[in-house]
Amino acid sequence: MHFLALLLGVTVAASPAPSPAPLGPLKVIGNVRSTPFCTALHETIGPAIAGVLSNDDLIASSKPVFATLYHDDVLARSEARAHLDLNRLESLITPIVANVKRVDALLASKPTDPKMQAMRDNLQAVLAQQKESLNVISGFIATEQLGELQLAGAPNNWAGTFGSKPQTSTRPAPALAQPPTAKNLFSAGVQGGSIGPKDPRYDAANAGPTYDPFAPLVSQIQAQRLAAQASESAAAQLVTDALRVCAP
Repeated sequence: MHFLALLLGVTVAASPAPSPAPLGPLKVIGNVRSTPFCTALHETIGPAIAGVLSNDDLIASSKPVFATLYHDDVLARSEARAHLDLNRLESLITPIVANVKRVDALLASKPTDPKMQAMRDNLQAVLAQQKESLNVISGFIATEQLGELQLAGAPNNWAGTFGSKPQTSTRPAPALAQPPTAKNLFSAGVQGGSIGPKDPRYDAANAGPTYDPFAPLVSQIQAQRLAAQASESAAAQLVTDALRVCAP
């Protein structure tokens, strides 16, 4: 993420960490002049940047999980390991959502200062891209969970539990073919329209060593992160300039 200046400058109420190399004195938002602009920089922009940076790390961590899921589900056909991979992806959703809500709340009010407004606009643009990435991850998980429910079908005692007459047939249910756990075309949340089950590119039977069906998801997330870079760079420059003004 193009937030190197912010990574050096944003330490909101944090204790100093040892540096691997001497970088000179760093200006921090946690120690600023007492003006309305500098107070907003400390109390609003700094925490918002921290939330955005946290989300960027969480979203980036989905890429290796998708790679592991491809190996476990498509290549190894291990349902147990694939379910663990899906749980790892699902565990990213809650902290991302929490950060999104926090940053949205911090940036909810419109400042009167034009520089502060520009910082807010750029951070909101970055957050909008992160919401799109969240949609890809959460959409994929939701599609997978729905597919598993559909594959499971009704339990054997469904009629006996909810019907007026108990189920008397002892004939075994027909065997169902077991496709990979991630069987639902791997396209949830991808922009540009839905990918139907008849498209052979996304047929689980065609997935294998020469084709990664999760690639559309990873590519979409990467494209969203790249789309946010201009706003990230602009925010970084604005905050760097503000730190010079607000430093004691």
